[in-house]
Amino acid sequence: MCWQTVEQQSSPALAIASAVGTKMKKDPYTIEMTNDIKSIIERKVFETPFIDTHEHLVDESERLNCIEPIIPCDDWALLLNHYFGFDLISAGISNEKFDKVFSKQLHPIDKWQILSEYWPYLKNTTSGIIFRNTILTLYGIDDISEDNISELQRRYEQTRKKGFYRYIIQNIANIKHCHVHSPISAFKESESPDLLFQDIALNGLIQVTVKPYSVPENVKISSLSDWHSLIDWWFTESNQIATGVKIGNAYFRRLDFERVEAGEVEKIFIRKISVQIISPEEEKKLQDHLFWYCVDKATEYGLPVKMHTGQWAMNNVMKMHWVKDNPSDCASLCRQAPKTRFVFFHLCYPHYEEMLSLAKNYSNAYIDMCWSWSINPLAAIDFLKNLYLPYQTIKFSHSEEMKR
Repeated sequence: MCWQTVEQQSSPALAIASAVGTKMKKDPYTIEMTNDIKSIIERKVFETPFIDTHEHLVDESERLNCIEPIIPCDDWALLLNHYFGFDLISAGISNEKFDKVFSKQLHPIDKWQILSEYWPYLKNTTSGIIFRNTILTLYGIDDISEDNISELQRRYEQTRKKGFYRYIIQNIANIKHCHVHSPISAFKESESPDLLFQDIALNGLIQVTVKPYSVPENVKISSLSDWHSLIDWWFTESNQIATGVKIGNAYFRRLDFERVEAGEVEKIFIRKISVQIISPEEEKKLQDHLFWYCVDKATEYGLPVKMHTGQWAMNNVMKMHWVKDNPSDCASLCRQAPKTRFVFFHLCYPHYEEMLSLAKNYSNAYIDMCWSWSINPLAAIDFLKNLYLPYQTIKFSHSEEMKR
């Protein structure tokens, strides 16, 4: 969906079209033909149904009921929640003001008084452009100001009603369906299974906590084998309808997962669930073991392993040296599990050239551009341009091999 919301600046259609016929700009005929080609390509792209491969959407009924804490408020400011909210924090907004903008207590019209201080500086960030394109597409409002906040709120309320998920996702965005990493459960079968496909979220199964959401109420855990059985249960229950598994542990550690046998971490696991202190080295060994247990299980069921790489959607905590190591760590994963299909999200921004090299070298490595247009549209365009020659080389080599 991101490529549509930033289409005026950097949609795939415009990115492709901008690379066509740019050397002969002085020739009026060439300019006319170039514009025609751009229009044809752009129209074709927007007419093509896409699959949104990464979302954190709750079901529509939960959205309409404002399930907390996922839906902090129910007014126009909700459209700025999450990514634009991170920009607000980076721009220096106080915690008190931030909480007011996304609270249910402050009147929607009064929220503009807080946001207006920051809007001139953030409206042209990618998340600001996404918001502006969203309100233009959905409500016919091209920008926000004190004069139109009331109208924006009125149109928001008119749109937010039963059936609006399908209307926006399929009718407006031309997306066939979304792949959802549930924010509230390891796996949650959607009330709209033809619209919101589900991945199995493995974070809570790899990074053990005392009472994670991944453990059902009636399940008692007293040993590592119990935890293995829990993982087995999630896969048995969900594999028939899951589109894949999702791992977001790159927010909390490097992706340098090593093979560790169960016997090496059994005692560590017991101490962990007993709320005893374990060392960082022991924590890594335990996570390494559980990571590979989950990945091997996904491979057994033929499910792709989707992994967060690159930029963090957080403030003031990102460890850049971990992010920089993502490509080499991902290469190690591909090498250790050649039968596993690894799907690496977000281009590993800003280290996307290394990910191109990874995809060129490893047959089980796939690069997914989800979120990349929202992080940095110019980098996304650059990625596509750099992808062209390696892709052609792979294609040529493959065809020559088949001839032989």
